[in-house]
Amino acid sequence: MSVRMHARSLAAFFAGALLLALAAPPAARAVSPLKEGDPVPHFTAPDMGGATVDTKALLGQKKTILIDFWSIYCSSCIQEMPHVVKLHEKYQAQGLQGLGIDLDAYGVARVKKFIDGLDFKIPYPNIIDAKMELKNKLGVSMLPTTILVDSSGVVRLFHVGYKPGFEKELEEKIKSVLAGVKK
Repeated sequence: MSVRMHARSLAAFFAGALLLALAAPPAARAVSPLKEGDPVPHFTAPDMGGATVDTKALLGQKKTILIDFWSIYCSSCIQEMPHVVKLHEKYQAQGLQGLGIDLDAYGVARVKKFIDGLDFKIPYPNIIDAKMELKNKLGVSMLPTTILVDSSGVVRLFHVGYKPGFEKELEEKIKSVLAGVKK
């Protein structure tokens, strides 16, 4: 197949995918992103070890939840991860609970192998959202997406992307949320 024909085939494929997405019933489309001040939608899901992660239970324990949406093939996700881990470890005693949500469809064994190969350990639960249910429920459209939820269930930060230095902004936000400051 020539390069031109291949490009046309790809263009036709993506145009068809776009039409299918637009033609999908509203319930099947992703919801709009959460905004600061929105209540976080409740969800339960198994982590990679099989334990159930339940946002109501975490909030019932007065946890502030730091949700990190990521993928194996997202280089900026991987750059951000060690910072999220450090923040979780630094503020866990004050009530911060990290939660990773992986958007790959590889299954637990593949994602676990990837995580085990990192230069750092991830001490918090990771959920594999292969069907994109949590992604859609929380309005995530790009990776990485970081969401900070205060202990009353209110979104205090919804941030898309990562560039070096964001971890300082994130830490300041975590400190103010843990202190009960509602900015």
